[in-house]
Amino acid sequence: MIILGTKPAQHDACFAIVRDGQPLFIYEQERFNRIKHGMSSDLSVLFDALAEYSIRPQDIDLVTNCIDPTLLGERKKQARTYLKGPAVAAMDEYLEWRIPMWRRVLVAAGFPEDRIIDVRHHICHCAGVYLSIDGGGETETAMMAHGAQDRIEILRTTSIPQSVGLFYQACTFWLGWGFGEEGKTMALAAYGDPNRYRERLADFLEIDDDGDFRFIPLEDSGQCAFSSEELKEYVFTRFFGPSRTGDESLTGLHKDVAAAVQSLCERVVMNSATYLRDRTRSRNLLLTGGVGLNSVSNGMIMKARLFDRVVAYPQANDTGTALGGALYAYHSYGPAPKRRSWHMTHAYFGKMIDTENAARVAAEYGVRGVRETAVHETAAELLAAGQILGWVQGRSEVGPRALGNRSILGNPLVSGIKDLINAGIKHRESWRPFAPSVRREDLTEYFEADQDLPYMTVVAPIRDVWRDRLASVGHVDGTARVQTVTEESNPLFYALLTAFKQRTGLGVLLNTSFNDRGEPLVQTCAQAMRLFQASAMDALFLGDWVFTEKSAVRPRPFAAYYQNFAKLPRSRLLLLRSEGQMPSGMLAHLLEVCPDLTIEATVGEGAAAIFPEAERHRALKHAEAPTAIELGTQYDGVLCYIGRPGDRFIFDKAVYHSKLADESRALLEAGIPVYWIDSAGDVTEARNILYVHHERAGCRVPSSYERYWTET
Repeated sequence: MIILGTKPAQHDACFAIVRDGQPLFIYEQERFNRIKHGMSSDLSVLFDALAEYSIRPQDIDLVTNCIDPTLLGERKKQARTYLKGPAVAAMDEYLEWRIPMWRRVLVAAGFPEDRIIDVRHHICHCAGVYLSIDGGGETETAMMAHGAQDRIEILRTTSIPQSVGLFYQACTFWLGWGFGEEGKTMALAAYGDPNRYRERLADFLEIDDDGDFRFIPLEDSGQCAFSSEELKEYVFTRFFGPSRTGDESLTGLHKDVAAAVQSLCERVVMNSATYLRDRTRSRNLLLTGGVGLNSVSNGMIMKARLFDRVVAYPQANDTGTALGGALYAYHSYGPAPKRRSWHMTHAYFGKMIDTENAARVAAEYGVRGVRETAVHETAAELLAAGQILGWVQGRSEVGPRALGNRSILGNPLVSGIKDLINAGIKHRESWRPFAPSVRREDLTEYFEADQDLPYMTVVAPIRDVWRDRLASVGHVDGTARVQTVTEESNPLFYALLTAFKQRTGLGVLLNTSFNDRGEPLVQTCAQAMRLFQASAMDALFLGDWVFTEKSAVRPRPFAAYYQNFAKLPRSRLLLLRSEGQMPSGMLAHLLEVCPDLTIEATVGEGAAAIFPEAERHRALKHAEAPTAIELGTQYDGVLCYIGRPGDRFIFDKAVYHSKLADESRALLEAGIPVYWIDSAGDVTEARNILYVHHERAGCRVPSSYERYWTET
């Protein structure tokens, strides 16, 4: 039985195939389009993955959708408990558009409606775990459940709008950071005093002894939907003043507010864990949902010894709903006599590294590598000598943490290594910590913990005797986000840790994700080589290839559009019009890869400044009010820049029904390919998104996914 689990659109898009109860692959959109959190409404990654594994869409028995649209009515009723007047109508319109959207995306891609199973969002999170807390699903923001064999018993939910996830996110926004950067808030909290503002914030967020929580409105206007953006202004700006700008220095106020919010989050999670322990008497606690990535809260539960085992799922964010939904469907609808029991023992379900391209990629930089039969021994020698390595092996990890297959590694004992990696490779804030990887049997020697910690999602105190020597992998509060490694889970990484200990006497390596600032984990040899050549890394290991030579030409800084613009045809293209002005760097690269590009005058002004005088006529020539037929004779395709993230192409009604969208449909129906470019530099074929709300039979321009459904 083949089940496809999907988080098919919007942020954290992800696809997982479960075959006879076992995961075959878990592919996160961000690794492919290079946009952090996979902001997309495109399913090309899914269909390419199916082709990679020789699975036809017709072979899939069930498809799971991570949102249940049958709960729309309940969600509308819920909104009326805290909204009034015009806000109710606005919320209704928003929900009617958003909640059914995921299913519509799947249907528009060709999946028969009778094969699509709508699974409640937090059930997708909770499939196999007991505690899920995130921003929100259809009607709840948190769910506690008791899993036994193939059953999940829901014990308690917390209703929208009460959301500790959105509350935490609002603080992150107030601190000047963006979506998905809550880890910065968590790290900053260790530098602040939680007592200074905790009670003030508790006047708004009330927490029960059993971990349930609720917002206490500061006013009864009935116009606040308690989104993270609203909470930023409604609570944090009101209490503490204007939001921090990106270049503003962090002050004591910022640190203390972060500490207070972290403290309240810890109270919710700890009280909830105690409630679950008392209610179920279970010896195991598994956490998921976006708040499940708060490794400090998870570490508090472990330290309290409420359970024998505390595990936070590596894909605790919404990407995890793809696998969770598929597993739930398998145990709910699969053949009962033949069902297999499966539990996660490692996180390596991503794409295999393309080592067959390693030599070619190196040649493009004018460098050469060597192949080694025992790469772990070579790597251990270099690490013992104080070098910093890029280590890329096998299939990639799922989730945001590098777990030894897409890692940058260093010797924790080297003086200044943390600052060198932060400044010379990762280009991130100096106060953020790195993490240690350690063999499971060596854990207790260095850390105050004695359980498997395989996913780098739980912090543990560093033992006092090691605290100074392991400062490079610890935080200011003396804790570390530990990863334990076993020979069974990752034989090669385990062998490297062993070889390093044999040479140094230390069984710990500094391990951080192989990516640049703003970049997802590397997916290909080309991406790994770019960062190696651009950074202070000393050596790069790609499978059994070892590279130490550096090119005389340094690569450009990371930008997702360097890869994504390769999707565009190299033929006569017209940048017809835009919503907003394309950034100059993006436009310069577009003109570099599409030398025959013509820019319509209304969007050409932004191009003028980046061209020498002699070339400006090429960028600015255009046809006056061209018709679709005229465009079809002059150009092979049309580009449109949309100054928003790609997920908004479908999830923002104003974009989907904009004048630009209508013009794009007219061009498509005239047979002219149209490509939409989003604000992060992703490229989407417009025919894949602009007919999601149209009946399939009446769609004059079928999706490009259609070819995958054709019998050969």
